Parts: sequence; C-alpha cells; structure tokens
Amino acid sequence: MIDYFALLDQPHAPWLDPDKLKDTYHKKTLQAHPDAQTSHPGTDATDATFTNLNDAYQVLQDPKRRLHHLLSLEGAAPSSTEQTVPKQLQDLFPKIGALTQRTNLLLQEFRATSNALSRSLLKSQILEVQNEAKEVREQIQNLSDESLDRLRQINPAWTKNPAKQIEELSNLYFVFAYLTRWSGQLEEMTFQLSLH
Repeated sequence: MIDYFALLDQPHAPWLDPDKLKDTYHKKTLQAHPDAQTSHPGTDATDATFTNLNDAYQVLQDPKRRLHHLLSLEGAAPSSTEQTVPKQLQDLFPKIGALTQRTNLLLQEFRATSNALSRSLLKSQILEVQNEAKEVREQIQNLSDESLDRLRQINPAWTKNPAKQIEELSNLYFVFAYLTRWSGQLEEMTFQLSLH
C-alpha cells in the first residue's frame, strides 16, 4: 500500500490543512508531470508517479477516504461489517428514508399523470419536497462541518497517542460515509424534482 501522506509530504493526521495539501500537490505534480520530464518523458515510471500523486490528492482531500487510508496504515481499517448508523446520525436516518420514499412516490405519480391540470396540482407537493430536501441538505452540511471540526480537535491527541483515537476516528469515518452517501442521494432527488 502506498503511503499517500508521505507521497505528498503530509503528516499522518486525521485533519490536514486543505491549502497546504493543495499547494504541495501542485508543486509535486508540476515536477512529475510527464510533459515536464526532460529525460525519458512519458515513461512508465513518470506516468506512475504522476498517477500516484493524483490518487494521493484525491484520497487526502476527502475526509472519509483520508480516514480510511490513515486507519488502514495503522492496521485498523474500518470494516463494512462493523458499520452501524453512528449515534449522531440516528435522528436523520429515518428522515432521509421518509423523504426518499415520498420523493419516489411523487415522481411516480407525476410520470403517471398525463393531464396538464393534474401535473400542475402536483407542483405544490414538488415544491414542498424540494424545500424539505434543502433543509435536510443543510443539516447534512452542518453535521459535516461539525465532524471536520472534530477531526481538527483530534489532531493533537492523535500525534501523542494514535491508538487511543482509533475508535473515534472509525466512528467519524462512518459519519462521513453516511453523510457522503446521503448528500449524493439528495442531490439526485433534487435534480429529479427540478425536471418537473
């Protein structure tokens, strides 16, 4: 396994400064870009280095993927068999399920309706669901921001004793996994509703 933290000269830490990460990534990719190589441009080695730098950046900029990589390097990769809805998300879980179900039923009803009058009567329900989806997206964003703040707070303790932070980081990994999945679902719902 490639250590993406080392590849981009970043500390092994749950939270990374996004600007420093981006700057380091840009500097290293400029140096490693296959077109910038004066000796042996386009060789497999330079292409692999460039690809690895891109992969490293994609992993480290995403909190969920970064935590998974960090925990994997520590020998404590989160397992999907252990995955349960984290406590801080348990109130949101049924709300998203109900919203998804309501959206799907509304979209089915809209598609089944060929009458312009009936479709226009459904518009108010669509607006209502869109507003509810917007509120839930704001809740997800707030939970994501809180989780990022928690990562920032854990950094000093991680530096002193990583083993004591593994459980909380695993929990945060699952928080980010759910939030990412739900955010994607809500984006798709919003898009589908906007078509009608």
